[in-house]
Amino acid sequence: MNEPAATDVAAERPDPDAGVDLTRKPTLASSAAAVGTGAVAALVAGFVSTMALAIGATGIVVLAVALAIGNRDAVDAGAFVVFAGVLIAGVQGGVAAVEPTLVGTIAAVLAWDRAHAAVDLGEQLGRETPTLRLEAVGFASSLLVGLLSGTVGYAVYVFGTGSQPVPALVLLLLAALFITIGLGSGKRERNWRSSRRD
Repeated sequence: MNEPAATDVAAERPDPDAGVDLTRKPTLASSAAAVGTGAVAALVAGFVSTMALAIGATGIVVLAVALAIGNRDAVDAGAFVVFAGVLIAGVQGGVAAVEPTLVGTIAAVLAWDRAHAAVDLGEQLGRETPTLRLEAVGFASSLLVGLLSGTVGYAVYVFGTGSQPVPALVLLLLAALFITIGLGSGKRERNWRSSRRD
């Protein structure tokens, strides 16, 4: 009796990935985290200034639309508008706005980071792939980095020589934001180069 060749058996076995199309849209969990932390930033800014709340709310809308379509440039624009609302609250609120400005900045940067993570994971793995654990770890680690950075910034503000004005804290936070953006743009450039080689 002739046994079937190994290649014949492999050819008869159905491919589990055959016919599966991945939705290359931002993941839902990180998108929700981005919009949620953006809302926290806008609300904290709103405690200081209604104009800052309006600007932050506009940024949240832009961020949500950017995540719906998966556009990185629009994600950057939305997160920047949310952060602009926080900065306006810091400038208008004076010394009383130091803590809200710090919390709002951490939330705005976290919203930007999670929005980019949602776009990246959606493009690389697809929306259908179970990534909740990965996204939760990413959120927790980004939050930890933000809280540590904010603690250092606040300690510099409180224990620095004399009472530092709010613009000094705002400049410190702007520097942290630009460093974060610089690190993120370098990562995107590497991803773009590696995708060009494939």
